[in-house]
Amino acid sequence: MNEKIYLHTINNGYKDYYDSKKQRSVLEAILKSDAILSRRNQGLTDESNTNFSGLDYISLSDYEKRFVCNKEKDFYNSFYAYVRRGLSLAFPQESIKVIEPTILPILSKNIRDFEYMRLYGLDKTERFTDLPDEVQVKDKLTLKDLNGVLFPCDNYMHSKLFTRKEKMIKLLLEEVKIVKEILEKYNKEVNIYDVDSLLEVNENNIENIVLRK
Repeated sequence: MNEKIYLHTINNGYKDYYDSKKQRSVLEAILKSDAILSRRNQGLTDESNTNFSGLDYISLSDYEKRFVCNKEKDFYNSFYAYVRRGLSLAFPQESIKVIEPTILPILSKNIRDFEYMRLYGLDKTERFTDLPDEVQVKDKLTLKDLNGVLFPCDNYMHSKLFTRKEKMIKLLLEEVKIVKEILEKYNKEVNIYDVDSLLEVNENNIENIVLRK
């Protein structure tokens, strides 16, 4: 897998563990639509529950910038906040025209900050974010150029922390197999890669993936 990719990550919420049920459910909904849709295009028009992407934009992570963090705080970017927690759909950079938002100071310290974030997200003329690796697209992103899915192996294994290594590997491979079957159900013949190493998650690579963690 080439590093020159943009990622759309299925939000894992504020859970520290990998939420298999939620991830599979949202993935299937995206595959049914054959596109990633903005909130408005999903029929969600409540402006009170928006963030930097607002109602009309979709947030993506630039994988090449995964080590670029907000200067106010180490590890503050979309890679650490989202990508390493949930499934990510990957697209080659050359296939998507993205908007690069203006980078702001961190806006997640108090309730007032979240209100500013909401208002910035609803801006009609300029895009903003406090995540330096975030880019955005407007309205929808079709899956025609989907070239892989990134799996958060580290987060998944962390949620199985007290499981024997052999059992953990078995569970990880079983979970990836289920995700692969969901993709194939919608005729998406793409590989699944570890989010950190970009190694394909399969029996041949699993030991190398686990040893990196």
